[in-house]
Formats: sequence, structure tokens, C-alpha cells
Amino acid sequence: MITLANLQEVVDIFTDGGTVMAALAIVAFLLYTTATSSLYFVTRGNLNSRQKAEWPRWIEDPDDADGRVGEIIRYAVHGKRVSIKRVQRRFDEVREILIRSIDRRLIIITTLIAAAPMTGLLGTVGGMLDMFDGLAAGGGKQSMAMIASGMKEALFTTLTGLVIALPGMFMALIVRERRNKIDSTLAQLQSSIVTTKFRNV
Repeated sequence: MITLANLQEVVDIFTDGGTVMAALAIVAFLLYTTATSSLYFVTRGNLNSRQKAEWPRWIEDPDDADGRVGEIIRYAVHGKRVSIKRVQRRFDEVREILIRSIDRRLIIITTLIAAAPMTGLLGTVGGMLDMFDGLAAGGGKQSMAMIASGMKEALFTTLTGLVIALPGMFMALIVRERRNKIDSTLAQLQSSIVTTKFRNV
């Protein structure tokens, strides 16, 4: 359970980390909103092989097909003069839209994952400079306070950058795995349509 003391500790870490913590907060927001929406995009619907046994029936009667698979089947076999080449061309269009969309999201996610520790490193350099300023100021309480403040900034920003990046890496792996499964499902569905609709060709 989150208490007031925990919240105060988070606020203290944020303030001790310096101005770079604001940049890290922006990176974290962009990373997790993009990763969450990507996870939702690749998991919703039925674009997987769980209902593979239903595909031949759906291909014969596309109006009965459900979900994303149904939309793709209806698009692939639409029209009176449906040929193997036309089905292939339509699946290429679906891949271009669907897979490329996921790939673009993955590029953004991986860029933000790389940006988080690099931004933390920027804070580390700033903290080190503050420490050197404290050392250059000589002895005394003010000098020690500057050294301690610089050390906190250096450590907190590095730690925060890594904490932001690590869960994002796992989310990116899940999105990439789902993307590969969707691509495989599209290939299987295309093959199923060709073998069902053009079995006598």
C-alpha cells in the first residue's frame, strides 16, 4: 500500500535528481504510453491460429467470419474475379499496413528504451560536475553539501534511467513476439485461402 511517506520519498528522489529527472519523466511517459498501446494493438482481436479449424468454413462463407481474421478474409476474397495473384496482392497490402504499423511502433519503443539510460547518463555527468565544483570550493559544510548533492544527482539519474528502460525492454520483446506470430498467422491464413478457394486450380 502506498503511504504518504512513500510518496514523499519519491518526491525527494525526483528533486535530488535535478533537472534531468524531468526529461526522464517525459521519456518514461512516452515509452510506456507507446508500449502499452502497442501491446493492446497486437493482442486485441483474433489474429492468431487458435480458431484455425474454423478458417475453411469462414473462407467458404466470409460473412460468418469473426474479428480481424474475418475482415481479412472478406477483403482477400471480395469480388467476382478472385485469383491467386489477387489474394496474394491483397495479403501484401494487409502486411504492409499491419506489420509495418507494428514495426514503426517498435522503432519508437526501442529508441525510447535507449534514450532512458543515456538521459540518466547525462544527469550523471551533471552530478559529477557539481561534485567537482564542491571539491574546488575547498572544505566546509557548503562544500560537503555540494559534493553530496552532486553524488545524489549522479546516482539517482542513472538508477532512474535503468529502471525506466528495463521494463520497456520486456514490453518490446512481447510486442516483437506478437508481431512475429501475427505475421505467421497471416501466412497461414493466406495459404488456407489459396488451398480452400483454388483447390481445383
